[in-house]
Amino acid sequence: MYGIGIGISDFKMLRLRKNYYIDKTMYIKNIIDNQSGVILITRPRRFGKTLNMSMLKYYFDCIQKDSKDLFKGLKIMSQGEEYTSKLGFYPVIYLTLKDVRDTSFEKMLLALKSVLVDLYIDFADLLKSDKLLDVEKEMFSKILNLKAEEIDLKNALKLLIRLLYKEYEKPVMLLIDEYDVPLQDAYVEGYYEEAIKFFKTFYGTTFKDNPYLEKTVLTGVSRVAKESLFSRSK
Repeated sequence: MYGIGIGISDFKMLRLRKNYYIDKTMYIKNIIDNQSGVILITRPRRFGKTLNMSMLKYYFDCIQKDSKDLFKGLKIMSQGEEYTSKLGFYPVIYLTLKDVRDTSFEKMLLALKSVLVDLYIDFADLLKSDKLLDVEKEMFSKILNLKAEEIDLKNALKLLIRLLYKEYEKPVMLLIDEYDVPLQDAYVEGYYEEAIKFFKTFYGTTFKDNPYLEKTVLTGVSRVAKESLFSRSK
């Protein structure tokens, strides 16, 4: 071992550097066993949420290479084929909203647009796929090239999930870290009503009755309000 990886929240980096790691891979088993389509995990800040989400990404992602070595010797690998068969099985979308914050609703949308561009860049090879329609590639390119309008941003995750399902013919695992940061900032900056209306649609169109999703895991500090954030606005 080479000491404590202070500030490291990337599971792969932590393992490759052989930093000390408290084995939390049974968390993966809990996620697989959970029958809910959407799992919300709320914990205080600096509680290891991002590291756990990174661990989930490397475990489930079928696009990552050689992830098995990262989990060698950890508890999840002794839990039987029911769990180890999920290693590298699903397409995974990992999205963090920690930087989607600003002083106005319009600037917040620009921050979200930038985050989505980075996400789409990770999957740019979809534009070479023979399985996607030209119109789907056009919709993908619109977001990738910073030409997305508000309605495109609302549907950006839903679109990407569908395209990944078509490409890999497997349901998608969606991981969203710090889902509540944009709303917390909107409340402080005075544009909460605009933000809550937007994110109700952003999350609602993504989660509700989505046949292309295997499971969604979200982390944040806040619990969901009584009016469900994850249902579409009327």
